Formats: sequence, C-alpha cells, structure tokens
Amino acid sequence: MKKNGSDQRKEFIKFLAHFTVLSLLIFLSVYLFFKSYAVQRNHIQNDIIAYKQILNKQQALKLKIDTLYYQMSLLNTGRVKNDVFLGNYISQNIQQTRDIIGADSAQAFKHYSFLLNRLDSILALKNEIIVISDKERLALQDLNECTGKITKVSNELSKDPTRGFRSK
Repeated sequence: MKKNGSDQRKEFIKFLAHFTVLSLLIFLSVYLFFKSYAVQRNHIQNDIIAYKQILNKQQALKLKIDTLYYQMSLLNTGRVKNDVFLGNYISQNIQQTRDIIGADSAQAFKHYSFLLNRLDSILALKNEIIVISDKERLALQDLNECTGKITKVSNELSKDPTRGFRSK
C-alpha cells in the first residue's frame, strides 16, 4: 500500500507540474494576446491621428489652391486696382501653401507640390504678359495721340488755301 501511495504522490506531483506549466502557458498566451491588442490599438490610434492631420492639411491646401486660382484669375484683368500688390500677395500665398505642405508631408501631397512648382512659372509668365500688355497699351496711347496730332495738323493746313495743301 505504501508503494501505491508513493506512486500516487509522484503522479500527483507530475500532474501538478504539468498543470502548473499548462496554466502558465495559458496565462502567458492570454497576457501576450492582450499586450498585442494594446500595441495594435496604439498603432491604429496613431494612424488615425496621422490620417486626420493629413485630411486637415488636404482641406486647408484645397482652400489655399482655390484661393490662389481665383487670385490668379483676377491678375491683369482690370478688376483689381494694383496688379503688383496682387502678384506679391499671390507669391506670399504660394509660400504659405508650401509651408503648410512641409517637408515631411511632401510625399503625401505630390500633386500639390507639383502644382505649386508650376505656379511659379505660371506667375512669371503672367507677369511677363502684364509687362507686354502695358507696353502695348502705351504704344496704342502713343499711336492715338500721334494720329490725333496728325489729324489736327491736317485740319489746320487744309484751312489755309495759300499753302496749296489738300487732304484726300
């Protein structure tokens, strides 16, 4: 009987050891499950915050680009009093838009970066057009003034018959 009791004790200790090991494994797996849940939740929260920041930047950029488009459509149309001031204001807005994009998010906003790079050349072209149209307007004024003077001189000369000048 004693042998049977010692065998029972050995088997009970084996059982207790196996039960303890299995309980620790179950506890460890549940602990790691909850820990991975917390880590994944933190990553998801960080991704959500980053997404919201990008979404807010995108909305701000859309508003800025629409404003820039409207301002550039006003440039050299005669609807504003000072085209130079408007051109400077547009340049400042382009710089502010670049600041909104920033270096860290330039990858996320490639299309806006591309557009802003092209806006500089478009603005330079528009400034050249303004200069040329101003020169054209001045040339037309000079031409009209000269035509007026020629007409006036022709009228004065045609009034005096002794000069022998006739207008055709």
